[in-house]
Amino acid sequence: MTEPIIITDSPESLSGLAGMPLQTPHKPIVTADWDEDTRQIWTAVGGAADASPSAIVGLAPWRQIMAVSRSPVSQVDGLRKLLQTGQIPPTPFACLAFMGYGFHGNRGRPWQALEGNLHLTVLFSPNRPARELGVGLSIVPSLAVVDALGQFDALGKATTIKWVNDVLLGGKKVSGVITSTLAKGERIEHAILGIGVNIAATPTLPPGRFVQTPISLREAAPDALITLPVFLPVLLERLAKRHEQLLADGPEPLLADYVARSGVIDRQVEIWEESAGETDSPALIAKGRVETIHADLSLQLAEQAEPIHRGRLVFVD
Repeated sequence: MTEPIIITDSPESLSGLAGMPLQTPHKPIVTADWDEDTRQIWTAVGGAADASPSAIVGLAPWRQIMAVSRSPVSQVDGLRKLLQTGQIPPTPFACLAFMGYGFHGNRGRPWQALEGNLHLTVLFSPNRPARELGVGLSIVPSLAVVDALGQFDALGKATTIKWVNDVLLGGKKVSGVITSTLAKGERIEHAILGIGVNIAATPTLPPGRFVQTPISLREAAPDALITLPVFLPVLLERLAKRHEQLLADGPEPLLADYVARSGVIDRQVEIWEESAGETDSPALIAKGRVETIHADLSLQLAEQAEPIHRGRLVFVD
């Protein structure tokens, strides 16, 4: 197996990564010498064809990480299209863009790719029956973000998960994640996890009933000096460990941690249809106090006979 490698056209943006010196040693890459597979992967995740990337020592167990200065495409979308052609990067694989356009969360809702924030996409290839993985893949990224934030004492212990997969810090949204899988028959061959974390900049969002107030790590802990190069290796480590846990033990331990870290249990909430905030007259699905989260991630509300499987959650207490 080849040594882990980071390929980037902006090595200065990773200065100080994983305890490396401020002037991170890097080796220029002659792209003309690239094999066609590497070239296609680089282009798929938004790398410019005329870029002059460098190679940096990687972070095990990630076999390859590509870090692009400015991506004109959602790396989640680009990676999914690449996989659909039959081209598979060496996994586990990760890519990130320091800035970019066209990034989005669930239902295509735009995610601002601001400089200094983390816009990360990872690829795992579990190749396991879906029944063995359950809801595990959908909660791995939010759990990993909570794990990573918990490594920084300056942030306190106020990190929770808002159903289904937003991460809140002190009740404000600091991270959003999405999961996309590719299956063959009953087997999940690949899982693409997209993760956005507000590190240096707090997005400016229009106020509204369905907009969770955002926050950044810099805003929450201005003296902590939590930067992207500091946070990235911590999150990558936790992602790898949570994925390993899923493959070894199944989804049950992850689900238990998800419920323990939930910020919605015992809260008064409203559940609106998924298009709420995008249409003029959204429908209210249910309201009440959240009693529990079931094994399929559905919510059980007090005095509601049927669990809630989908929708946009709004706190009302």
